[in-house]
Amino acid sequence: MRSWLDVDEAPELPLWEALARSGLASLDRARAVPGRVRESAYHLLRADALLTYACQAALEERDPGATLARILEAAGTSRG
Repeated sequence: MRSWLDVDEAPELPLWEALARSGLASLDRARAVPGRVRESAYHLLRADALLTYACQAALEERDPGATLARILEAAGTSRG
């Protein structure tokens, strides 16, 4: 599924981080073209899916709460 969702392949990263990075990149692309633009909508939907999968993958970590907090912090500071 990584290749279908165009997830950055980085073997040194945990799955949740690779998913989150790709999701945040899509979120930045969606924010770059605000308004009712179809391309932005696709980027936003992709970001939503990837960040959701990142949160699900975070639940497999030793400290899921801390991992989820890292994802939320990154999403809050992500800007396109």
